[in-house]
Formats: sequence, C-alpha cells, structure tokens
Amino acid sequence: MDKKGEMLMQDIIKKIIETLAQHRDAFDRASERQLALWEGGRTERLPLMLKCALESEEDKSIPVLNTKEIHYDSEKMLLYGLRDTMAVVNGGMEAVPSVRADMGAGIFPSILGVKPLLFEDKMPWVKEHMAKEQLSSMSPEDIKIGDEFKTGLQHMAYMAERLEGTGCLVYPMDLQSPFDTAHIVYGNDIFYDLYDDPAFLHHLLELCCQAIIIGMEECFKVIPDSRSRVAHYNSIVLPRSKGGLKISEDTATLLSRAHIEEFVAPYTHKILEYFGGGYIHYCGKNTHLFEAVMNEPLAYGLNFGNPEKHDMSDVLRACAEKGKIFVGVINRRENETPYEYFKKYIEASRIDGRSHLLLDYCCGREERDGVIEAWESAQQSRA
Repeated sequence: MDKKGEMLMQDIIKKIIETLAQHRDAFDRASERQLALWEGGRTERLPLMLKCALESEEDKSIPVLNTKEIHYDSEKMLLYGLRDTMAVVNGGMEAVPSVRADMGAGIFPSILGVKPLLFEDKMPWVKEHMAKEQLSSMSPEDIKIGDEFKTGLQHMAYMAERLEGTGCLVYPMDLQSPFDTAHIVYGNDIFYDLYDDPAFLHHLLELCCQAIIIGMEECFKVIPDSRSRVAHYNSIVLPRSKGGLKISEDTATLLSRAHIEEFVAPYTHKILEYFGGGYIHYCGKNTHLFEAVMNEPLAYGLNFGNPEKHDMSDVLRACAEKGKIFVGVINRRENETPYEYFKKYIEASRIDGRSHLLLDYCCGREERDGVIEAWESAQQSRA
C-alpha cells in the first residue's frame, strides 16, 4: 500500500471510530441486556442481535482486506474488523460490536509449535503437523507463548487502545477445544491413535489444555473489562461470571459416543472449569456431541455453524430445559414471514416464562423497521 493508500486507510479508521463512539451508550445498554439474559434474569424484552447490510456508499467505501495482508499489520487488522462493526451500527438493536486479532484457528495450536500458513483467499491454516516423537517428549512446563501468538496479542493491545471510549470491544483469538487443538497440531493421525495409542492422545490433550490456559490468560490481560464481560463475533457479550469463553468443538462431530466421552468431554470440561464456563460452537451434526454439550453443566450456551442440519425447535426446547441459551443464527424458511419465524423460535426457547434465545439476525436496511416490529410483536404473542 502506498502513502496515499495508508492515509486513506487511517482516515477511514478514524471516521469509523468516531461513528462507534457516537453510539457508545446504545452499545452499553445492549451489553447490559445480553448480560442479564445470560445471568438468568427475566428481561422485559428479549435482545435481538440485529445486523443490517453495508449498503450505503460510505459503507461500501470501506476497503475489503484479505487475511494475508492483515496478519502482521495491526492497523490493517483493526480496519478488517471495523468494517463489520458498521452492520451492528446499522442494525441498532442489541448486537454489540467487537473486533479481534483474526489469526486463524491455528493460533492456539501455534503455542505448541506449529506454524500456520497464510493465504490471500482463505484463513490461515496449519498444513505441517508435529511428530508424535516431538510431542511425546514435551511436558506442560515446556509450553511457552511463541512469536505468532505474541503478534496476535500485540494486535489486540493496539485495538484496545484505539477503541477506548467507543463501546466497541476486543474479543479473544480463535479458541478451539482441546481435541480440535490436538487435531490441528498432530493432524489426521489422531484418528488412528484413538485406537492405537490412547495413552499418547491423553498426553497430547493435557498439553493442549495447558496451551489453551496459558493463551487465554494472556488474552484476558489485554482485553479491557475482561473481569466483567467478554465479547465474541461482533454480536455477543458473555458475563465473566459465566466464564466468558467460546470453545469450538468441530472435530468431535466425527467421533463416536465412546470417543467423545473419553477424549473430548473431560478435556473441554477441564477448560470450562478453569475459567468458569462459556458456550460451545460446532459445525455439522452429531447426536452424541449434542448430548455431551447438554450434559456439560459449565456450557451455558450453544451455537451451531450449520443450524439447517438440525430441528431447531427441538434444539431450543432442549437448551431451555437444561437452562442453556442458544446463541447465533437460525435459518428462516423462504415461505416464512419474519413474524412467524420469530414467534416459532421464541416460543420454542421459552420455559417458565423465560426465553433462552440470543438470536443473530441479518437483513437489508430497508427491511429493518419491519423486522423490529415483527420481533416486538412475536414477543408479546403466546401460543
């Protein structure tokens, strides 16, 4: 990027920060409403994490950067995240804007020694894995924060400084579960060693837990207000009293019930217990994994990458019965009006007069008023 381009980028960042600061009070109120829901309070109105598309000429003027060019540049990393915060501003409801050092799913595995590769057309990814002999010789005491993770922390600290006073939060780097982390570090041989060398896998999972604990503690040190709340994904805010973590559990969707019980659930519980809880995300569908999440007392919420693979009314009822909140996107059918869609899922998530739903919804700006009206009406309706 030439000097003119750098000056333009700095000017755009300044304007977005000024815009965010103008909405700080609204973001704080939105955060309070979300936190009340997580804490078990009966809110007068259910929060809606509404985002509206970037359709104005000003929105469209914000550059779209790729993940390779932002990786080692804090200013570009900030702009990369700030672009999406304008969808929250446009939505004007209970989504809370946030940004992170978007270093890819390999960032916590990098603490153990793998190095993610960078690409212009996709997120960083790990292709060169660590050998069993090297991992077998490691102990938890050998695990230290490396340069890759330090770069991410530097980005986070820069973001926190620039965003002070705006109401836009900084959220942690991409946290995978211990088993996901082990898969990224060790590669697909992990599926053979479920049978051939379970003792090694337990050793590796202990290493992954230690790396996660070390890395998350460092993240919390540079996230302002992390003792009270933690943001995620430019929408969500969790109270630290519920741990504040988001844990991705994608690889476990490939496993049997027995393997989930032995190699997944105990180690995820260990991380949740250390920090006090959080919510769990996974893509795909696995009934055994769903049951494990429902039975995990410190998993206070659930998020799906593929909600279309599930009967979401059944999922919401199961979450409500277990006192968990479903958080995130639920697909709307083409023949469904927003009112019908909202009513169906609000009612499915309700038990004893309290809804267990924190819905992320996107629409065009011209649809916004109608969507909000439908949301308010659906809350007042009873089956």
